[in-house]
Amino acid sequence: MAALARTVLATFVALSLATLADVRTGAAPEPEADGAARPRAELARGRMLVASDGLLDPNFRETVVLLLEHDPALGVVINRPTVVKLADALPEVTELAERSDTVFLGGPVARDRMVILVRTPTAPAESTPVLDDVFATARLDVLRELASSSSATDRFRAYAGFAGWAPQQLEAEVARGDWLVVAGDAGSVFDARPGEVWRTLKDRASGQWVRGPEPRVRGPLATAAWLAGGRGDA
Repeated sequence: MAALARTVLATFVALSLATLADVRTGAAPEPEADGAARPRAELARGRMLVASDGLLDPNFRETVVLLLEHDPALGVVINRPTVVKLADALPEVTELAERSDTVFLGGPVARDRMVILVRTPTAPAESTPVLDDVFATARLDVLRELASSSSATDRFRAYAGFAGWAPQQLEAEVARGDWLVVAGDAGSVFDARPGEVWRTLKDRASGQWVRGPEPRVRGPLATAAWLAGGRGDA
């Protein structure tokens, strides 16, 4: 059953996210009709990238990406839920057995790895703050604790894979108009209707480049080591 669940998940991801047709190489910003270059929106941890109508890459079309790190950039797509139950994808986490949580498609990179976003007033062990009360981790022991918790305030979502960019690549894509950059918020990340998040944020941006306030995070700004540390079964 575990092997079958992983096969189903891998197949679903493969069908949903085609391999990148091209690798963006950091082209110069395209000028507007009046000759002025598009303004560069500020990129930082906690920002959200909202795909423009012109972004046709199947990996990112009509997506919203929450940036977990920047320079180089790393994030997860927050609005692509699957029908695969998290309990089937991670049968070793027995605490998930009675839960109905499903896996989200986090991006085209490392799709065999889970990234977990947690909304909680207290930072989980070995996690990175992303927004106020939202933390990222890759540790399954944290997931076990969350799955067995009766707390009404703690919430989590699990993402298969993530999105990553080479240095300056994301800046070039933003300058080209591929992404709108907006301030992140926990409500959008944990929206009960993730399929509507892209349209909602795109309409909210009204086609304008948005510079929101700096995302508030608590504690030291760790690096992406939390993600490179493996499955965290300790």
